Amino acid sequence: MRLVIAAVALACTLALTACTSGGTSDTATGSPGASGSSTASPTTPPTPAATHTPTALTPIVPDPITEASAATESVRLADAIQALIPADAIVHVDDHSQLRDTGTGPPHFAIIRTITTTPTTDAPATATSMAASLVSSGWISRESSTDATSSLTALNSSADPATSWFVIVGADTSDPKAPVISLQLQSPDIP
Repeated sequence: MRLVIAAVALACTLALTACTSGGTSDTATGSPGASGSSTASPTTPPTPAATHTPTALTPIVPDPITEASAATESVRLADAIQALIPADAIVHVDDHSQLRDTGTGPPHFAIIRTITTTPTTDAPATATSMAASLVSSGWISRESSTDATSSLTALNSSADPATSWFVIVGADTSDPKAPVISLQLQSPDIP
């Protein structure tokens, strides 16, 4: 299970890198060793977010973006996205939130949540539904990948990298007793 989660995290990182570099990857990001086919499908951006009615899933860009304001908004946003999972389907949430300063660019706030669900939860369908809700709220779907045991969708909240949050919603059912939904969120760069 940990190997699969690590593989999903690696695939998420690759997809996130594609989003932050302004392009989309044309390779599949399914987890290694999974049966079934893996498809990646870059999508056309929907109508600009300005035409969508703001919801709890719509990021509020702090002015100015500081370490504290990025952390506050990132946690609020991650909580709103996680709330798309039925509460009775959640068994455990493993949360890792931190300011990330790579030393090679501006810092940002990052959240990684691995949400273990009940065995009866269709984690890929739930993750796909979560991504669809984000798109309905104005997020831009950048890439999606699905195979027999996992799914990943990379999205960003805006076409403007200076104010865009990035999120990857994924699911892994390789352990049918403990399917997981993963949520990785990154704030805009903190100047």
